[in-house]
Amino acid sequence: MKLEEWLKLYAEICMELGIDRSRDYEAAQLLSNMIKQKHLSREHLTMVFKRHAWAVVFGAGPSLEKDIDEFLEKVGAGLVLTVAADGACKAFLERNVTPDVVVTDLDGGDEALVEAAEKGSLLVVHAHGDNIDRIKLLIPNLPAVVGTTQTEPVGVLENFGGFTDGDRAVYMCEELGVRNIVMAGMDFDGEIGKYSKPAKLSSDETTRKRKKLSIAKKLLTHLAENTEAKLYDASASSGKVDGFEKVGWSYVETHVKHLKIHSSRK
Repeated sequence: MKLEEWLKLYAEICMELGIDRSRDYEAAQLLSNMIKQKHLSREHLTMVFKRHAWAVVFGAGPSLEKDIDEFLEKVGAGLVLTVAADGACKAFLERNVTPDVVVTDLDGGDEALVEAAEKGSLLVVHAHGDNIDRIKLLIPNLPAVVGTTQTEPVGVLENFGGFTDGDRAVYMCEELGVRNIVMAGMDFDGEIGKYSKPAKLSSDETTRKRKKLSIAKKLLTHLAENTEAKLYDASASSGKVDGFEKVGWSYVETHVKHLKIHSSRK
């Protein structure tokens, strides 16, 4: 997505949610300064992503556990790029599996994020006005990371588009050249999953979270209308995102393993 196009969408989101853009920019400056000596370049990230023809992005919705178990049974983590949105990484670690990439704004649980990084996950850390304290607390405990922002790019930070961890991860995969992107554990219309936040949400927080999920769904539809990548939804939830083909894990398994056999014969 072109930066100018994203910034227009971002301005609309700020209006809808009452976001203070100056705080977002402050957070971006802070994160950039803190990771300046240990950030991974866009070129490094592109190299990691473009090695894979398929990526599966796991959100932290109620279907996450079912989706991970079926994915591991049918497809297996080694054949595709696995991307966990924030708290979803905890569900992977509980199954002794380390996701390749974790996209996080640092509110999915401190111990899980640090453990994932120590076990080799590439962390893509997002800065916004509400997580300044989290940045100060956690960034010193993390190894090399990629930093992102939802404002104009600041310092060493990238802006791939997207707003919540889940849709931002999908946007990032598309931006970095993955041609087949599967969503899983993404539930935009129902309950909020237990891996989404480590602490119980208040009524107001739940309402705001649902607004964010609605925005994420709209952004994914927008992406689907403006990409040549093939987009799929393997989430066990009954919800549907326009532009994402609803598929089962057997479909993903067949296509991924066919690709592996074809590649091995070259």
